[in-house]
Amino acid sequence: MFMKANSAVTSASVPVAPSAIEDPAANAVDDPVPVAVHAVIDLFATQLAKISFPDVDAGALRRQADELRAEAAAVARARAALDVALASHAARAAALGDTARRAVAYAQIYSTAHPERRDLAAAIAALSEPAPATTAASVPGKRRGRPPRRSAELFDVSASPAVPNADPA
Repeated sequence: MFMKANSAVTSASVPVAPSAIEDPAANAVDDPVPVAVHAVIDLFATQLAKISFPDVDAGALRRQADELRAEAAAVARARAALDVALASHAARAAALGDTARRAVAYAQIYSTAHPERRDLAAAIAALSEPAPATTAASVPGKRRGRPPRRSAELFDVSASPAVPNADPA
């Protein structure tokens, strides 16, 4: 099942950083490769260096670990770009809110200068009022769960006809 690999081909085709072999835990803080996988890579780099399994050897493990590191770097760059975009979005939203408040203030001044435009004053007043807060507690909704169980009474006193008392004594 396994074949011995030519050590010259294996060591020449896969360059290894000396720090990665000497101390894999040194980069473990920023390294996305799990410590257990580092141990497997070290095992194949040392004790199984001359052994090659189908699609699994020290070189293949190192290549996949390097690909994972490259993907982690791409994720970090994408997160940084997202953070920048979110900050820009928040700044633009705040600027728009400030401009809208100024616009309402200017419109109020204009409306007071033109009292004949009552519809404008009403529209501005509607904009100036705070929006009503709707919470889950204030909005009546459908009751959740099963309806309460109702037992069928065999002898319902209110529904049964009155039986005259047969014993007058």
